[in-house]
Amino acid sequence: MPLILVIVFVVLVATGVGGYFVLTAGDSDSPEDQKPANAMPQLWEAKQPASEEDHDLAQDGMRSMWANDNAVIYGDSQGVRAFNRETGKKEWTVKPPKGAGEVCGMSSTTSDDGVGAVVFDAGGDDCAFLSAVDSDTGRTLWSKNLKGRHTEREPEVVVNGKTLGAAIGDTYAGFSITGGREQWSVEARGDFCTTSTGLSSQYLAISSDCSDAKPKQQLSIHDLEYPSIQSKEAGEKRGIERTLADEPLTLLMQEGDGPEPERSIQTFNKDLKPDHSVKLEGDLKDLDFQPRTTFVDEEEQVLVTAYRNNTGMAAVDLKNGKLLWKKSEAAAVTMGEDGVVALAGPGAGGQDPRLLSIDLNTGKERVMGTLYDPQHQFGSPMMLSAEWNDNIHTLVVEGRMLDNQQVIRGYKLPHS
Repeated sequence: MPLILVIVFVVLVATGVGGYFVLTAGDSDSPEDQKPANAMPQLWEAKQPASEEDHDLAQDGMRSMWANDNAVIYGDSQGVRAFNRETGKKEWTVKPPKGAGEVCGMSSTTSDDGVGAVVFDAGGDDCAFLSAVDSDTGRTLWSKNLKGRHTEREPEVVVNGKTLGAAIGDTYAGFSITGGREQWSVEARGDFCTTSTGLSSQYLAISSDCSDAKPKQQLSIHDLEYPSIQSKEAGEKRGIERTLADEPLTLLMQEGDGPEPERSIQTFNKDLKPDHSVKLEGDLKDLDFQPRTTFVDEEEQVLVTAYRNNTGMAAVDLKNGKLLWKKSEAAAVTMGEDGVVALAGPGAGGQDPRLLSIDLNTGKERVMGTLYDPQHQFGSPMMLSAEWNDNIHTLVVEGRMLDNQQVIRGYKLPHS
């Protein structure tokens, strides 16, 4: 399989964004004397007018873009659409299920076979209509209306090779990709339980404290592709805030009540047993775990995430809890062969964002290219969404420019 690196960054949008895309000519570079030598040539641009809709597809403040060899798939409240990565031509749009409204959620990635999850409004601003979509064709494989007693505004959906997991309203369950049959669901161990969960593509982690069950406190982990793989740890007092990574499984946990509970990072070994635990104290309190800009390198056991209210990024050694380095005006992209890939700015004052490769342990930077814009209209790297395919050397960037224009652009990466 070709290596496809999918990366999404924070997009700050005051109002919803929808409408249609307008394709423009490829390269409009001028003046040439300001163009850096490592500029990535612009292949195409798709301008998007602002929408009057105030419901914007930005789960956890971030947009989703899927990718395959030929197209990048982008979603907003107006729909999920595929654009040819070389020309920007629109290839297809996902058709909403009968009775469904606007799009209000997407899985951050697709399965290895290219199946992704899309959530539509089921009426009354309830994001409860779930669809499995073939990202090669835009065809809907199956749909389910999961509307229940509780209205859902922030649906959570994940996919792996076999199942599609969803946390929507009253539903916390997994469905088979091929037919949509329910494969698992979360059930309380007793009638009087406090339960927290972490859902990812590979694992379901459940922390429970039950007054009418034994053991009273328990952490259980289940592999969503292979049900026989699971573990249980009695006496775990911490609740789960979210899953940070699958390889290795890394959980953000917390203990205690009040506005500032004690938080910690917990990793697990290949047998799903607790490995390293890092308390978030001192400088580590400034870590800001944005779901789609947080990565863990399995071999080096280094975590990279946002820092100080998402104004920068930092790296932590999970074996000893040491803060390795931190950078301002930078956002992580993905883990690459030589370290973490990131975009760094600032994107204002005539400076264009740079694509960097950063050594995990030292923070040493290598510039891979520049997102050149003739008018230098790119904002901060934390305000961009991007998808990078290293095999065919293309970068697709989405965001609101400094002149308030919403665009998607395709760039050609320089060969290393």
